[in-house]
Amino acid sequence: MKPVYLVVSIITAFFLQACDNVSVSEGTETSSAYPEYSDEYGGSDSVAGDDEGSWMDEYIVIEDDTEARNNNALSDDVSDADHTGQVAEGADEADETKESPDDLKHVKLTVTGEGTDIFMPADDGKQDYRYSISLLRDEDGGIDAWFASPGDGVNEYDWVTYRHSGDDGVTWSEEKVVLSPSPCTPDSLSICDPDAFFHDGYYYVGYTSTINKNEKGLCNSVFIARSENPEGPYEKWNGSGWGGVPMPIVYFNGLELGWGCGEPSFVVMDDTLYMYSTRDSFTSNLERLRVTDIRTADLRDPMWPAKLEYRGHTALAEDPSGKDGYSYEKADSWDVAYLEESRKFIALCTNRRFEDDSCLLYFESDDGVNFERVSECSRNVITRCHNAGIMTDGKGHIKKDDPVMVGYSYAGADNSKWGVWCTRVAPAVIGYTKEPDRTGDNESNLKLPMNYRTPGEEAFPMMLSTDRLVYTDTADGDGFTVGYYLRDNYRNERFIGKSSVTVNIRDGSIAEVNALNDIVPKSEGMTLATVEYDGLRRDIALCVTKTGKTDPGRLTGFCSLTDTYEIMLNDPFIIKVRPMAVFEGWEMHELSNEEILKYGVYFSSSNKSVCTVGGDGTVYPKSAGEAILKVKSGNGKGYDIRVNIKDDSK
Repeated sequence: MKPVYLVVSIITAFFLQACDNVSVSEGTETSSAYPEYSDEYGGSDSVAGDDEGSWMDEYIVIEDDTEARNNNALSDDVSDADHTGQVAEGADEADETKESPDDLKHVKLTVTGEGTDIFMPADDGKQDYRYSISLLRDEDGGIDAWFASPGDGVNEYDWVTYRHSGDDGVTWSEEKVVLSPSPCTPDSLSICDPDAFFHDGYYYVGYTSTINKNEKGLCNSVFIARSENPEGPYEKWNGSGWGGVPMPIVYFNGLELGWGCGEPSFVVMDDTLYMYSTRDSFTSNLERLRVTDIRTADLRDPMWPAKLEYRGHTALAEDPSGKDGYSYEKADSWDVAYLEESRKFIALCTNRRFEDDSCLLYFESDDGVNFERVSECSRNVITRCHNAGIMTDGKGHIKKDDPVMVGYSYAGADNSKWGVWCTRVAPAVIGYTKEPDRTGDNESNLKLPMNYRTPGEEAFPMMLSTDRLVYTDTADGDGFTVGYYLRDNYRNERFIGKSSVTVNIRDGSIAEVNALNDIVPKSEGMTLATVEYDGLRRDIALCVTKTGKTDPGRLTGFCSLTDTYEIMLNDPFIIKVRPMAVFEGWEMHELSNEEILKYGVYFSSSNKSVCTVGGDGTVYPKSAGEAILKVKSGNGKGYDIRVNIKDDSK
């Protein structure tokens, strides 16, 4: 049975506490293929909880009312709202100055040339890629580009790199890592899937990250950082401001076996931000469900990252026309742009990603909320493509006379190596037709092999690395011994002396830098320090303990990534509380079901007529209303989550 894609009204992106420095105390809120299902995820009488077992034991009946729900899409209140409603003023008004003929109402995207590889992997058998390209054209005609690249291969899955072109993409600057994980924080495992926009003097880069070490790469949430310069330094959103311990702007509250929330794309309309992100999880009857969620925010509010308003989702299992049964099952994330000439939105992705008949795929919308498929685009696109992007200005707009460029990663013909991909940019044009032009559905892609980097190509430094990510000492200890290295584009490292490195410590009460440029402890706690050399920088964690020794298995508290669950009564997704535990030494990760048992974690609901909660943290909505979910461990540590359930049938 194919998944039924429903409009789900749930917002999970309000974060009121930053958990800065991850201070924890008793009773204080602190905070591939899918694995086979097993009894690990079932209910158990030995797990403390309300009168529910787990999501395996109870099912929410969902009728197939897809058409009715999609017709009830949120476009009416979106298009009619003012800025208080956080929707672009005039976004769907008639444009008297539109230069295209009135009867040419549908977008047509054409890739006009094969393009050029701007990244080619080394032919050394190792994973090497730059995917999820984000392309911004600046006011001077230059191009800024961000990519997801491999991390250190041990502790961090991915980093975000940056390059600039001043000649329309013919040549590019040397690459540098501009965003990497912050250890001992909620984004400590990965930073990937970047998308950028520019507003009011800042470049904002949204990214995907996960903290779930048990389900590597799964269970993601959306984060964001900002900088006055595209190459950094960046400050990460911390839940109440910028800098310090990063917190998500969209938190994934589903089953840990899903990919979660991620792959953001942004468009700015006046002072309103439109954000598009994927959500991949499972329904109560174990069907995988993947949608593109839409949120808006008023950028005039300094707290806008904590006030993203959920507008529904716009992804369907079949073509919106219902005529040709088009399948999106293997489509990936959207990159969305606003076309000023026609006042329409275009969304670009790939379909049948990594397959021989892969293609670009694009959609159109009049209001940025309701999208309909237009056509595939395979001509001049290399086989086994994935993760496409389209060049815009800093607002996510494309003006009438702007050059159009698309980018994508690809594996090429006869390459089955995972994580070994080229990234290519290609010229394109945007036109308009009277009816949707789907001739692209019948085109064939280019069956070309992937190109490898020329052996002996010049090496250059692109990342400042350290011998460790987490350093531990006592308050009266001799200090933190940090080794600094420059990492080049071939992953080779060379040592550099500490005297040439700048160290910026977030909390000077915990550690400081002395006259010899050594980092010395001052008082018990954890803080981040940013180390920098010649424009390359990263975060390290400084942990000051009483004894200098820590028990990594001792749970000392929790760090809640959200204080509120906004849920619709008939939400088809499994909703789950996944406790983020903090351990001695300030290491943190989400507890597995086995760890929930090990640490005696108990879940309870203050109002069982509104919702109950199972022993594994699964939430079961019962009726509209509010309840407080309590999470408490066997040693008395705990926190609360407010649940607000709305009746979407009304």
